[in-house]
Amino acid sequence: MRDCAFIYVHAFNGIVRVESLETARNIDGNPEWKHVATINPHVVLESILRATIKERNLIIKHLLT
Repeated sequence: MRDCAFIYVHAFNGIVRVESLETARNIDGNPEWKHVATINPHVVLESILRATIKERNLIIKHLLT
């Protein structure tokens, strides 16, 4: 879990927030922030960088839903 990143989306304005384990503990359970994904940032970044534009858009869309 140490290398994980936690992705949250604000319930009202859609702002995306990526947090470490320590800071995610502070906002987890807050109704303003919806947890949408837990990722290994190194793996996801590598996938995004190697992807075509179409694949990249799908990866990002999947992370945020």
